[in-house]
Amino acid sequence: MPEQVINKIKKSVLPQWKVCFIWSIVMGLCAHLYKITNWLPNWDSLVFRYDPQNMISMGRWFLPVVCAPSSFYDLPFVAGLMAIILHGLGAVCICKMFDVRKNITAALIGATVATFPTVTSVMMYNYVADGYALAFLLSCIAALLLTKDKPCFLGSLVLMALSAGIYQAYITVTIMLLLLSLILDVIYKKADPQKLLLKCLKFLLTGVFGVALYYLVMSILLKVTGMTLLEYQGFNSSISFKGIDIAAALYAFKEYFIGYFFDFSKGPNAFGIINCVVFIMIFVLYLTDIIKNKLSIGKILILLVYVILLPVGASALSFLNSGIDYHNLMKMGFLVFYLFLILQYEKSEMKITKLNVIKSWAILGIVGLLVFNQTIIANVSYHKLNMAYEKSYGTLIRIADRIEQTEGTKECDSILVLGCLPESEAYSSVLPPDMTGTTDGYILRADDEIVGQSVLCSSLNDYCGKKYKFISGEEKANLLKKIDADSLNGWPAKNSISVIDNVIVIKLGG
Repeated sequence: MPEQVINKIKKSVLPQWKVCFIWSIVMGLCAHLYKITNWLPNWDSLVFRYDPQNMISMGRWFLPVVCAPSSFYDLPFVAGLMAIILHGLGAVCICKMFDVRKNITAALIGATVATFPTVTSVMMYNYVADGYALAFLLSCIAALLLTKDKPCFLGSLVLMALSAGIYQAYITVTIMLLLLSLILDVIYKKADPQKLLLKCLKFLLTGVFGVALYYLVMSILLKVTGMTLLEYQGFNSSISFKGIDIAAALYAFKEYFIGYFFDFSKGPNAFGIINCVVFIMIFVLYLTDIIKNKLSIGKILILLVYVILLPVGASALSFLNSGIDYHNLMKMGFLVFYLFLILQYEKSEMKITKLNVIKSWAILGIVGLLVFNQTIIANVSYHKLNMAYEKSYGTLIRIADRIEQTEGTKECDSILVLGCLPESEAYSSVLPPDMTGTTDGYILRADDEIVGQSVLCSSLNDYCGKKYKFISGEEKANLLKKIDADSLNGWPAKNSISVIDNVIVIKLGG
């Protein structure tokens, strides 16, 4: 009976898991309520307001399946709330994986996950927020299955493939959680180095088979559908292993790590200062435990390798393509660095000594400050997106009016967009960190022929009742031969909109 099943589930759920989930929901709402209760689109939202998310050509073959339950509409509250819940469940998996027994540790994990800047960026792309959140959950479960007393290798590799099939970057979450588990084993468990290396090898082989399964499914679907991979973010060359440059990749790993946590290019900032304190505390606390546990030379060497691999694991896709734009949507694996500090609270002794009291309050204080700062970053990001949307909407209405006032446009059903509006190219606001999905400029971006979208065309159709199609590819190339683009001035000049061969030509900028 349903009641019996519910009661059985209740009994199997530890109090710490409940605490973790509740704090994840509470802080998730504090950070993201502004977004999920308002229509705050970015450039992609204007195109994908309703879209089946068939992105097999970008390797995201499982995305349309997981986005279907919330419909293919961009529904802020439904998709946003589902994303918060799924991230909360992922946080619970992390608690189970590391056998968290203290309520404060569980609460800190839940709050940190829910407010992490990558989650905020995911919310900016609300039409896939629930899908990406599920990818995070699957990646956490995959790591959990591998670290059980009786590992489930098959289940783990299948979940890795499914997670990558939603969004490839979430493989880094599994990698980083496993590295954290291996590092804790080296420091706190008495297993000999050979067993520790064998465990690492099993993790590695499972990951390889998981990636192979992902690639196999993608290859089959590409053949069945007759689609080809897009050269988006160098994906086509990356998946064929043609863009590997180890030296460049190592440089990228270092730059992404330092650039994310310690960006002081615009002067002192709260995020960077908090991260400095966090990493100093991590270094001091773990070094103390290493000295206290008297690790052997073999263990110390293994530990050094794992620590060096952390920046690599956090930006693992750079190995396939060192030139990839590793934006904030791809950085959920960076979350694990904070788990190093939070799990130190779990290891604090209950014995009341001056040192234990200072350590516990210091961890609680700095992680609490981190969560608060991440919540502020989320709300500032949504505020910027709100302003960008309103500014863009005003410009859109002006463009629509100008089209109607231009002679010959009534007979046209197609538009050709040239260039872009000034301040419309940036897809991030550097707060820091670099918050992908929001901007201080316009969300009316230039046409993107690689993924086949025109933000301006979609916006005119949705907001102004038009039924235009946008010109691209060979048709665009043929029309450009008849246009002296240099003679046209960018918006809002009088000749920025004209009619050529029954096509409305709009020059937004150079």
